[in-house]
Amino acid sequence: MTEPEDDDLAALLLIRHFEEALLRLFGEGRIAGTTHTCLGQEYIPVALAPLLGPDDFVFSNHRGHGHYLALTGDAEGLLAEVMGRAGAVCGGVGGSQHLYTGRFLSTGVQGESLPVAVGAALHRRGLAAGGLALAFVGDGTWGEGAVYEALNMAALWRLPVVVVVEHNGIAQSTPTEAQLAGTIRGRAEAFGIAYHHSATNDPAVLRAELAPLLAAVRDGGGPLVVELDTMRLGPHSKGDDTRPVERIAELHRRDWYRRYAHAFPERFREADARLAATVARLVTEVSARPPSNGRAAAVPLQPAPAPVPLLRATGPADTGGPVPRTAGRPERIGEHLNDALHTLMAADPVVRLLGEDVTDPYGGAFGVTRGLSTRFGERVRSTPLSEGAIVGAGAGLALAGGKAVVEIMFGDFVTLAVDQLVNFAAKSVTMYGRRVPVPLLVRCPVGGRRGYGPTHSQSPQKHLMGVPDLDLYELSPFHDAAALLAHALGTGTPSVLFEDKILYTARRWTGGVVDDVLGFRVTEAPDGGPGVAVVEPAGSPEPDAVLIAPGGLAHRAVEAARDLLLEDEIGVRLLVPARLWPVQADELAALCRNAPAVFVLEDGTPGAGWGAEVAHGLHTRLWHTLRGPVELRCAADRVIPAAPHLEDEVFLSAGDIRRAVVRRVTGTAAGAGARLEAHV
Repeated sequence: MTEPEDDDLAALLLIRHFEEALLRLFGEGRIAGTTHTCLGQEYIPVALAPLLGPDDFVFSNHRGHGHYLALTGDAEGLLAEVMGRAGAVCGGVGGSQHLYTGRFLSTGVQGESLPVAVGAALHRRGLAAGGLALAFVGDGTWGEGAVYEALNMAALWRLPVVVVVEHNGIAQSTPTEAQLAGTIRGRAEAFGIAYHHSATNDPAVLRAELAPLLAAVRDGGGPLVVELDTMRLGPHSKGDDTRPVERIAELHRRDWYRRYAHAFPERFREADARLAATVARLVTEVSARPPSNGRAAAVPLQPAPAPVPLLRATGPADTGGPVPRTAGRPERIGEHLNDALHTLMAADPVVRLLGEDVTDPYGGAFGVTRGLSTRFGERVRSTPLSEGAIVGAGAGLALAGGKAVVEIMFGDFVTLAVDQLVNFAAKSVTMYGRRVPVPLLVRCPVGGRRGYGPTHSQSPQKHLMGVPDLDLYELSPFHDAAALLAHALGTGTPSVLFEDKILYTARRWTGGVVDDVLGFRVTEAPDGGPGVAVVEPAGSPEPDAVLIAPGGLAHRAVEAARDLLLEDEIGVRLLVPARLWPVQADELAALCRNAPAVFVLEDGTPGAGWGAEVAHGLHTRLWHTLRGPVELRCAADRVIPAAPHLEDEVFLSAGDIRRAVVRRVTGTAAGAGARLEAHV
């Protein structure tokens, strides 16, 4: 064992005494929650820290105290964070597992940060050579699918990603051999990724081994997996260690701490006593502080971008452009969305687009991304079939200072990316005690009436509703897509844009005119975001009924409104919001005031959906003026069949909407009875 440098020894002992102090504090009931210590593994981040620079991103996991301390030295901010005291690095919001400062970030979900590291590396490589993204994982993490999706992408694109595996032989309470088939080496080599193994616990020796390997990554050599045989002396978290006493005693005999104490007794004794006293004083001082206020003590990586005002697209000014359109006819909505993406990427050079088969000549499953890769080159990338990794990479791009648009081929598949959307992208906005901008937009083609069957036709909007800091929008024939895209990315809040597939070939309505009977206007939202499209006969009095429907139902709702006016002499106001969540309840309530009947329409299945949230918002604001309950009309409570005649039985039709309104307004049915009952 080589004699340690003073800085290395101080860092090792700081981490050791810090972690031991946390376990004592938990035993005394002075900290709560979870405390995953890295006792026995301290030398790994100490060896790596001098090899990492200010342009590198470091992603840590639930066992990340040592990583944080070795890279920042901020024992005070970390202890305050874990204890929930003033001066906490993340204001006490993140706690032990969720730390963020500079270019260091940790999160508690296993494997989650690897796709994010891929995105950060992709953004970094687009700026300049030399930077890398390093992710710490444990051996248990290799059971997560996100690991393999991320490695595949990193290898395909030869990204500067380093995965450091702290292989301590146990995943919580399960020995590695009982939960990991094959080897980590074999997994890395299967992707053609460089691999290095080391069993040393000498930081100087390990640093010397890794220095040329990291330099090769920086020079364009592609990703690297480093497997380090190490040991976990402490429990998984606090006091849950199920290993035999003999096994733990054996690990302590091999511990670097005991070996240094034996090899360099006088020097070690002095440093050990000094760092123990330092940590003890810190515990006393931080314990006396007032509770944390939820606001971070550190500076965020990037300032939150100001929301972009909604501006009508005028088309890109640079050479090239969208696919030429047929003159003299209203633009198809799919074409309009394609134009909007061209406008967005031409106006903002940090925007990247990722998705399956999005490059030319295919241009996406529905042709929406056609021409973008030809025009913008590597800023548009076709990805593997890896929805979780695609969204995670988009989040990493956004977190690193870029902006990302991610296309999910079919909205049904967004469930494969829920972890990255809900547990990482959305939570990252506020879980570090400050607003962290994550300008990520995920596009999801949804809905049926194309004969694609149960797994390609759902309307999954409700499954993502109610998530803090995850905004939801829906494409509409009335709203300007370029303005909507710019606004969604400009807020810095991750968002999802649902696009009903049936709209892609439909024509837009522009100029305030729907047809010879109906006109429309779009309100101005108070926050500068997308307003509500209001469709009604020109110069009509207060309506007999109000319909509220998202964009995918707009054409059916317009058809119903026209028939109700011409055939039944019932005046209807149709409201089409482009923002689904947060619900624009105040705006909708103002447009529904004094209406005799209000209907909310959606293609989702009954229960816990968007319609219920809209109805709740209206009831709480208009309970004293509503003349009856808000009625919900939705799809049938079953999967979407492939056969067209069976598919028709599931979704709302214009006739269903018309009959429901007639029954409510006049007390009689119009034509045959409505198929679908109201869900209130």
